[in-house]
Amino acid sequence: MKAALTTIALTVCCCIHCTAQHPQGFSAAFYDADCLYDTIPSRFYDDSGYTPQGRLRWDSGRYGRKVEAVARVVDSLGTDVVALYGVENEQVVRDIAAACSSDYAYVHATADADNGLDFALLYFGDRFVPERTMRWRNALCVHGSAAGAPLTIVITHRCTSLGVLAARLRQMYGEDNNIMVMGTPNKLNFPEYGLCDATAAAERAGRGNSCTAGRWRMRDRIATNMSGIAVCDVYAARWMLTRTGEPAPTYDRTKYCGGCGRYLPLFIYFDETFAH
Repeated sequence: MKAALTTIALTVCCCIHCTAQHPQGFSAAFYDADCLYDTIPSRFYDDSGYTPQGRLRWDSGRYGRKVEAVARVVDSLGTDVVALYGVENEQVVRDIAAACSSDYAYVHATADADNGLDFALLYFGDRFVPERTMRWRNALCVHGSAAGAPLTIVITHRCTSLGVLAARLRQMYGEDNNIMVMGTPNKLNFPEYGLCDATAAAERAGRGNSCTAGRWRMRDRIATNMSGIAVCDVYAARWMLTRTGEPAPTYDRTKYCGGCGRYLPLFIYFDETFAH
């Protein structure tokens, strides 16, 4: 093992695989799996809470149910690629991919974070072809091609040098390279990096993917330099929510609740004018 009821009306969406709606387009999603550890103690960081003898009593049954829940979310999204954060190691990613009814391949990378949580990218091999991966400070970059165009997907968790990374990617792959950043940004300086916050419209409409003290906020983001965005929004299904309509957590402090997690996924669809 590595390392109050709110008045907002959260739209319950039903995502359809983008090849059915946009034959020449592309779809992507980001999902924070919210501390999906396996049950084996690590020698490199403290994950003792997520063990059978730990304070959370994290055993194989609870682990299996969480894997199935995350896989259900991934299948419900049905997007060409799904960027994940909060998975402990490659075996966890492999278990998620195996639990999915969709035939996803994956890329995994160790984040070397103090909490032992990693990045992964699930993808349909006929929709996205990865060519090169690069780890960056609190980020994973996967460069490849999608819908016949070059695309670099950046999965981030509070990366403090996103601007430097964006400049590096343009130097490596050219000014016309498509870039899509998904995850939890450290700062919202996207225009300075030549990127547009695709989740801004949903945020202005009052939606968010995290609820704290009864207030929704857009914790995570999708930003890109690409045109042809058909929609970008928060995804939720009723089974992912509590009776009060908030994300159902796996734990409430130390009380096991068995929910998917504290964060809702984000998704983005592009039409046939994929490239910028």
